[in-house]
Amino acid sequence: MAPGAAAVPAGPEAGPSFRFLSRWDLQAGLPAVWDALVDFERWPAWWPGLSDVEEEQRGGLDGIGQKAISRWQAPLGYSLEIAIEAVERIEPNRLKGIASGDLEGFGSWDLTAASDWTTVCFRWEVSPTRKWMTALVPVARPLFVRGHDHVMEGGAEGLAGHLGCEIRGFSAESD
Repeated sequence: MAPGAAAVPAGPEAGPSFRFLSRWDLQAGLPAVWDALVDFERWPAWWPGLSDVEEEQRGGLDGIGQKAISRWQAPLGYSLEIAIEAVERIEPNRLKGIASGDLEGFGSWDLTAASDWTTVCFRWEVSPTRKWMTALVPVARPLFVRGHDHVMEGGAEGLAGHLGCEIRGFSAESD
């Protein structure tokens, strides 16, 4: 399959869907990468395209139930507002959230360490809710995929810069 995303057969009532899988390695310890990812309010400082993150709901002591709204500027000029509610948090290896707003579905971060490198794997399975996006998916899918991959690569590079470490092996693909 080509890099990016592929359609997910979900039935006509579900609308078009995307499955994204992004991976990269950072020459940083697992605790440092975990701490940066759970500190979502600082993401706009290092993640290009993310203009704002606002906590809407505090979660429990374990972080479950925490909900934040993020506002993204896509490379093609449109914006997205996405709320993410934490539904799984296994420190320091896994974060999972349910998305609502302009995209619906889920996202998960899985972190693994080997020596002084941490592998970051981000899975994003979403469907657009905005009518214009849904209508354009059949013809604009490659542009949406490239836009997503561009945003994720910017996030990977931004995180490496934030942590002051090297990055290697960025990939974006369908699964």
